[in-house]
Amino acid sequence: MHLQKLMLMNAEKPIKLNKDRLEVIIGLQCFIIVALIIFRLVYQPLFFRQESLIYTFCCVLCVTTFWYFWSWHLVTKSLFNPYPIFLLSAFLFNGGKAFLEVFHINEDVMENWQLASDLLPLASETVIDTLFLIIIGLSGLHLGALISLAKLKVKSYKSDSNNSLFILNNKKSRIVGWRLICVSILPAIVVIGNTMSIVLSSGYTALYQVDSATSYSAGPAIIADFLIPGSFFLLAGSKDNRKHQLTSLFIVCFYTGIRFILGQRNQAVMPLISFAWLWHKLIKPIPKTFLLSIGSLMLLILPLVSAMRNTVGEDRFSISFLQETFSSINNPVVTSISEMGGSMLTVGYILELVPSQKEFQAGADYFYALLTLIPNFFGKLHPTIARGLPEHWMTEQINPHFHNAGGSYGFSFIAEAYLNFGWIGAPIALGVIGFLFTKLVLWAVTSSEDPAKMAMVASFLSVFLFYPRAESALIVRGLVWYSLIPYLWVHLIKSSSSKAMKK
Repeated sequence: MHLQKLMLMNAEKPIKLNKDRLEVIIGLQCFIIVALIIFRLVYQPLFFRQESLIYTFCCVLCVTTFWYFWSWHLVTKSLFNPYPIFLLSAFLFNGGKAFLEVFHINEDVMENWQLASDLLPLASETVIDTLFLIIIGLSGLHLGALISLAKLKVKSYKSDSNNSLFILNNKKSRIVGWRLICVSILPAIVVIGNTMSIVLSSGYTALYQVDSATSYSAGPAIIADFLIPGSFFLLAGSKDNRKHQLTSLFIVCFYTGIRFILGQRNQAVMPLISFAWLWHKLIKPIPKTFLLSIGSLMLLILPLVSAMRNTVGEDRFSISFLQETFSSINNPVVTSISEMGGSMLTVGYILELVPSQKEFQAGADYFYALLTLIPNFFGKLHPTIARGLPEHWMTEQINPHFHNAGGSYGFSFIAEAYLNFGWIGAPIALGVIGFLFTKLVLWAVTSSEDPAKMAMVASFLSVFLFYPRAESALIVRGLVWYSLIPYLWVHLIKSSSSKAMKK
């Protein structure tokens, strides 16, 4: 009886939306998109110095992004949710530099929009087009998310039978979580140990100069990556068990710390954010002040990790060296946002290269991304990698020497949408992404009896947060293998148990 009361007390309340307000907000979002397109078509005859428009477009990007968050909060009364978290990631990676420029705190010289000092800066016209593509792309993403909310049908909570179903699903999720942890813990130790050896002896960049494992030799790394999803499913199935909660917390925090030591900032932060959201929703709400404090701390840690990750030997663990390195950073918060915002420039270079150097791909990159779901049993390189990733092609075009040395400037999901569908199709493609992602989240959070759904979304989010500065081919496998497969495993066990009870 005590357990049932505890679950009812901690259970999420059904999402209640103001449909009238939502319709108005969707209408305003459509108006904003139309107004942006009209302005883009007529601004050139009105302004002789296009350089003066760069600051204006930076302001527009920041104002529209504020509107996205505010409008979402007006409808859902929540910002600590996978979609706003993803939207924040999309803005920081693709609009971070614009944010700094608006407040005149950017450390870089904005007249020289370039990815590296040895590259030619983007032309002013390209910078304006880049900012506009990001604005219209994020507008399409948000419109898709809002439309997904309009289709929401909330199921009300049921009573005792639903609680019994929750207890059953709770147990099965916990079983899958433990099994994933047991299967992945040893491969994870081996993989992290090998990575640590490379980083300590040669620095972080040496990781990208080592040939990646392929086919069967990649098996240990693939299995090791189930450690974090295992922790999520264990947490989701442990609402009534403090020891299991602390076990999952320890695994995620230890994993995050190791990744920070290795210099792999994205792999450190994304699982931590996803875990915090899952804990917030299923175990106990996390105070806003604590969340803001941790977020601020991350902004201080990220530039420190970047500054010391190519250091070799024992200096990486020296307190005095860390203090000296941190003190050499002028403004850690500005540095963090500036580094993340560099992905915006990949959009600019793609605008310069496509379609002049390469034709629009008409969705081919998304198709080849889906092919990564098929394990590589048939050759040295997976067909998707053998075909060539857009980020590698872009790097080769703008800096062949850096590309030949194994370097890459990363990419952007907005650049990928433009590369495939051009100006008209890019915001539509991003709108579809916003719709589908929000629909997946709503499918999970509106269910009161299946915590495995929440664990699946958390696992999905821990990979998807990297998408704003990447491309589909690098994340599709992670999205499906490490979220959908564990979820299906939970229901396979539940189905087998139900059949056994009927016999």
